[in-house]
Amino acid sequence: MNSSLHRPTSTVSVTLLFALNTVLSSLLTLPVQAAQNLAPAQAAAQSSSLDSSRVIVTEVERGQSLMRNLEEMCDGIGARLTGSVELRRAQHWAMLKLQEYGATSVQEEAYDLGKAWQRGQSSARLLNASQQPIKIAQKAWTSASSKAIRAEVKIVNVRNLEELRGVVSGLKGKIILVQSLPRPSAAQEKNLEQYSREYNALLAEAQMAAILFVSEREGSLLDMSGSPNSRFKHNAGIISKQHANLLQRLIARGQTPQLEVKFGGGFSPQTTQAYNVIAEIRGAELPEEMVILGVHQDSWDLASGATDNGVGVVMAMEVLRTIRASRLPIKRSLRVVLFSGEEQGLLGSKAYVRQHAAELEKIQAMLTIDSGAGRIIGFPDMQVDAWYSALSGINNSVKELNHLDIVYGVSHGSDHESFFEKGIPAFSAMQEPLDYLTHTWHSEVDSVDHVKPEYLVHNAKILSLLSYALLNAEKLPQQAHRERKSSQ
Repeated sequence: MNSSLHRPTSTVSVTLLFALNTVLSSLLTLPVQAAQNLAPAQAAAQSSSLDSSRVIVTEVERGQSLMRNLEEMCDGIGARLTGSVELRRAQHWAMLKLQEYGATSVQEEAYDLGKAWQRGQSSARLLNASQQPIKIAQKAWTSASSKAIRAEVKIVNVRNLEELRGVVSGLKGKIILVQSLPRPSAAQEKNLEQYSREYNALLAEAQMAAILFVSEREGSLLDMSGSPNSRFKHNAGIISKQHANLLQRLIARGQTPQLEVKFGGGFSPQTTQAYNVIAEIRGAELPEEMVILGVHQDSWDLASGATDNGVGVVMAMEVLRTIRASRLPIKRSLRVVLFSGEEQGLLGSKAYVRQHAAELEKIQAMLTIDSGAGRIIGFPDMQVDAWYSALSGINNSVKELNHLDIVYGVSHGSDHESFFEKGIPAFSAMQEPLDYLTHTWHSEVDSVDHVKPEYLVHNAKILSLLSYALLNAEKLPQQAHRERKSSQ
């Protein structure tokens, strides 16, 4: 981690440190001489907080349910595409588990999804050159022609709308292989509605036969994306890097590839609803205030979604189980939320924020984990001084427990964003990357094979200790709303 991202250590109040000292347990013991020098009341408080941490760590180790739950959900139920029967099965499974773990309130909340999308059989092959099959998957939330598409391949490599305007006349009837697409300039960012109108008008003028995006995973692996808000809505597919390179080499040699492409996915005839699962254990002193541990249960459908984000689901459930089973006192309520629709643009967490607008000011903090199956190594402070002060207290307490790092930065890309935009302290764990970015993220190999049980236990300990500290800490201040703009 770049040292330039760090802030100087800030002063943390005695009350906050008392709550955060509960994070110490498994690796730290109070030196005898230091304990002798403490005033009796302070020594007693120190001892009590250490005991609490030991209880939490021991309970996580005793649970032995993390891998079993991950296998039940990912191997037993499988992929959990938003709007699918499989996600509904997984949600009902999770609700039963959370009830078993002692949650006092377990329910689901609906929001409007629109039409659900289902994958069908897709295929592609070269009609000239080697005539070999091309590995392809239909981009999610796109419609498709009923017949096979046969056309020449043309590369599009443009940086802005002017460059796209310059090539648009040559795209009619072609299968477009994307190298790069326009991005808005700083000036265009100020009026994204106008930018989108111009962009969409150019795409309509192009009349391309199909568009192919290139997987961001290594070698022959496919990944997936798509949303009801996607710009490209018809005859869109994703091919591997290897096959994209093949098509590019043919074009470089002067041989224009000709492809046959078939897409089989499509939309449900009727609109439907999607759901979030909500479970809670009540605090004793400030039950209307809460710490939210929110993770998305939906996944893409090329694999079983173990690292994105099955691991997050079973860890959130384990935190609730651990704190409930520990019988330790908590001031605030702990609320676990299993979101849907995250992969389609944070749909579930945005719906939650809308539906719970009246209680947002009562949220102490929102935590999520959504960066694969690697060990937690720290948290960004979201560039808020007071939040840095709180998290740096935790950092100081658990630094020897895998050296948690608090960095000066803002993280994006998961459900914490929906809360952060409303000024709520919202933190997404930083994790060791392992093979997440290169292989498993949204890909066809996102399976339980890429999850290490000892890392699950490690992360569950950190999240349990952090959640417990925040449940009992001083109230974190909220910030002004900071809505993000979108170019879509």
